Amino acid sequence: MIHGDSSLAPVCVEEYEQLAHNKLPAEVWDFVAGGSGAELTLAANRQAFDRVRLRPRVLVDVSACPTETTLLGAPVALPVGIAPTAYHGLVHPDGELGTARGAGATNALYVVSMFATRTLEEIAAKASGPLWLQLYWLRRREVLAELIRRAAGAGYRAIVLTVDVPRIGRRLRDLRNGFAIDPSVRAVNLEPAMTEVAHQRRAGESALAAHATEALDPSIT
Repeated sequence: MIHGDSSLAPVCVEEYEQLAHNKLPAEVWDFVAGGSGAELTLAANRQAFDRVRLRPRVLVDVSACPTETTLLGAPVALPVGIAPTAYHGLVHPDGELGTARGAGATNALYVVSMFATRTLEEIAAKASGPLWLQLYWLRRREVLAELIRRAAGAGYRAIVLTVDVPRIGRRLRDLRNGFAIDPSVRAVNLEPAMTEVAHQRRAGESALAAHATEALDPSIT
């Protein structure tokens, strides 16, 4: 079974989650699974999702159940997308290339983080579904402009601007772990100097919070 016996393949999201928890270093798991403060918003998000109900219908022809739709004019096989998360290289050596292949296998939307550990162009080369690029509002506007130019050239179809972190939340797990990104895992689409502080470990501090304070512009309106 999943809890101990690895001979059976996982069959639901929760079992994949348990496998990841068992495999990843504790501080990486906390970075992936954790939230800010007492994690009340994280719990509320899950509760809100659990409140969604699918209304059953009877005497309806279900011999074919198409899920296709379009997003900004791009056809996708299902109305589900992969949200942007940073540093996929922390959890698997394939990093964002594996994510792109997985999204492409079902023709799902993949929103790539600006803090990806593979280049925008490498990810596009492995993708067979639509790609969007996520950006934070950086103090250095010229870096944003260059990322947008590269994304457009590589075939990304839209820009997703994150606006809810003018100041990053206080992630207690990361503070306790003194979490920093492993120096072997880099946000390769940015100049190394721009993310260097994210790799500097200090006891009782979050290197990602220090990086956010340095790089992100809190004056966005």
